Amino acid sequence: MALKILVGGYTSLITALLYTPNGSGTAGSLSLLSQSNAGTNPSWLALNPSNSSIVYANQETWGGQIWSFVIDPTTAALTKKSTGSTGGNDPAHFAVLFGGGNEIVAANYDSASTIDMILGTDRTTFSSSTGPMITYTGSGPNTSRQTVPHPHQASSISSPKFLGVIEYMIDQELLINDLGSDKTWRLSRSSSGAWQNSGSIQHPAGSGPRHGVVLNGNLYTVHELSNTLTQHTLPPLNSGTPSQLVTTLPVIPPGASNSTLAAAELLLSPKNCMYPTQYLYATNRGDTDPNGDTIAIFSLNPLQLVGHVRTGLQQIRGAAIGGPNGEYLVAGGQTSGGVVLYQRTSGGKSLTELARYSNVNQPTSFVVLPTGDQPSLCPS
Repeated sequence: MALKILVGGYTSLITALLYTPNGSGTAGSLSLLSQSNAGTNPSWLALNPSNSSIVYANQETWGGQIWSFVIDPTTAALTKKSTGSTGGNDPAHFAVLFGGGNEIVAANYDSASTIDMILGTDRTTFSSSTGPMITYTGSGPNTSRQTVPHPHQASSISSPKFLGVIEYMIDQELLINDLGSDKTWRLSRSSSGAWQNSGSIQHPAGSGPRHGVVLNGNLYTVHELSNTLTQHTLPPLNSGTPSQLVTTLPVIPPGASNSTLAAAELLLSPKNCMYPTQYLYATNRGDTDPNGDTIAIFSLNPLQLVGHVRTGLQQIRGAAIGGPNGEYLVAGGQTSGGVVLYQRTSGGKSLTELARYSNVNQPTSFVVLPTGDQPSLCPS
């Protein structure tokens, strides 16, 4: 299956790569499809959930912004449409909300704040009005990294709703991972519909929560400073039930130095007929092994390590899962450069390299564009 992959990073470009399988379909090649000017440090990319021809990129710099683009269906080249201010500095991450795809919540890493950015009906134009700026307080014991809050990820907990026979998603809660204060902040809608800070989950002191995912009432979080993966219970807000720490596991490979590594991304694979079992994939950064950094694979229920895959990349800051069945995983090396595309094999327990492309500088974020193919049907 041919794939188009958008790659952002600490450059001024967003690169589009084309994966072309060989005749047997077991491997293939990655080639340059197009490159588009994208400002300064478009280090995080995300599609609009209601219109996959629209993509957004941050400007991770002082006086942060989010830019919107329309994707050319043939070349995947980008046409810039609009710019919105995040009201803060170095927005390292943002989430496009499911409820109509008309809100973006951006996390300003160096301003201890998040902002709700409103989009117009075309999903590309930023409204002059925004939701309230939420600022965070707190610190951690790591005096070089945790003197102030550093929100590093915004993610949405959504659920399906029905309007007649039409299913749509509604955003129930936002989770903000704060590396500086060792917390995951929990945001809910006020009576006016604005987001408000409604509580937090406390992580181990000095761990530095970076990115997380939610599944079946559990919050899984990868920690940059302690190089660990944790599982917390996630009780409903205002239930009176506190969150409990269930499990803590290391994400670095055996024999690696905890002082030189820094865990980064955490991905949850989708569940479907081709992959009925879900896995977590955590990326490591800073390994001195000549075979590069690893991607750690974890099974669930109970949470346990399956194994590590050496990538030949250095500083895997970001990765993404894509394809109709979530059968592909793409990662890149921020300091080494280069992008590797894997197929998830053995039901997701392992990764098999399909192709590698070296001429991409400082890649940190990836979007695998939809192919139009439907997921595999389950046997009747």
